[in-house]
Amino acid sequence: MLFARLEELARTRESSARSELVRLLSAQYADKVERDPTEAERTLFSGLVLDVFDQLDQATRLDIVVRLARTDRITTELADRLATEAFDISEAILEHSPVISERKLTEVARNRCDRHRLAIARRESVPEKVSDALIARGNFAVVNALLQNAGAEFAVRALLALLILSNGDRKLLGALAHRCATDETFREDMKLVGETDCPLMPAALEKALDDDAALEKIAAQAVMDDRDAGLEIDGEHFSRHEVRIQIASGELSFENILLTLVEREDMDAIIWLVARHLNLRDGAVRDTFASQNDGAVAMLMKETGIGHKTYGKFLRLRCAWLGVGTNSVAHEVYAYRTMRHPGTPRVFN
Repeated sequence: MLFARLEELARTRESSARSELVRLLSAQYADKVERDPTEAERTLFSGLVLDVFDQLDQATRLDIVVRLARTDRITTELADRLATEAFDISEAILEHSPVISERKLTEVARNRCDRHRLAIARRESVPEKVSDALIARGNFAVVNALLQNAGAEFAVRALLALLILSNGDRKLLGALAHRCATDETFREDMKLVGETDCPLMPAALEKALDDDAALEKIAAQAVMDDRDAGLEIDGEHFSRHEVRIQIASGELSFENILLTLVEREDMDAIIWLVARHLNLRDGAVRDTFASQNDGAVAMLMKETGIGHKTYGKFLRLRCAWLGVGTNSVAHEVYAYRTMRHPGTPRVFN
């Protein structure tokens, strides 16, 4: 049946058919199987995607990224191509792809925005050349994440740049001290810099390099990198990107994900999820949830298609988030149950 459907799509000339064909192929290709694909299979699949890439819709491009970003099942050429896409698509590739080239990572670090740089700074490993570009162009969040990444490598020139940036920046100095406290090699490199009487070395840090207690005191000023912790659903861990595609493909229920977030009392993640589900800005959803217009909140959540029991649990969390009582929840749930559905929920993409 699947083979017949693929044949039918391959014969169809519309671009929408190309997107569906590639989506079905990527789902099958990414499926967990006993053996890894051969080099010929990787090349064939990646070549097909590259050949029709300009005809693929946004949802299909995202599907490929979410299913394959963390794997070596695509070629470097395809990974590099995906890294040039809009951030929603390129983020997972930049942060996780084991096959993206160092050249492309360096290029993105130099020429794209800080959101792209932050994704690169959180990679499992960051080579010295890429670290140089991130430190040279990145904002505090980028440099902070890089310092907290145990897999990031730093050349001497990068260490000097970090010392320059940390002068006058208490939080960045804290991040430097935290890295010294947790990475003995990095600490020894900083000691070598200090032994050259480098005028860039903050006096407090130089003294603390031989005093664990003093070093921990400075490290306490650090701000921890706020990474996406993802979600655990039925014992399996999903990143936010993976949650999006699982809902889009019908493999996960939006309502179940929402309930999981409510149980975690994670309002920020709920705002993110609802915004993506309804194609709205995060700020618009946050403002609606924070407003006193309970009817607007009900209309917004009605469009997601959740049931009244789930809505009641969400309302109780919202009350706690706003710091107000729950006396009106029962009335609001009743109003929600009797509210006319505004129409079919918009497609999650």
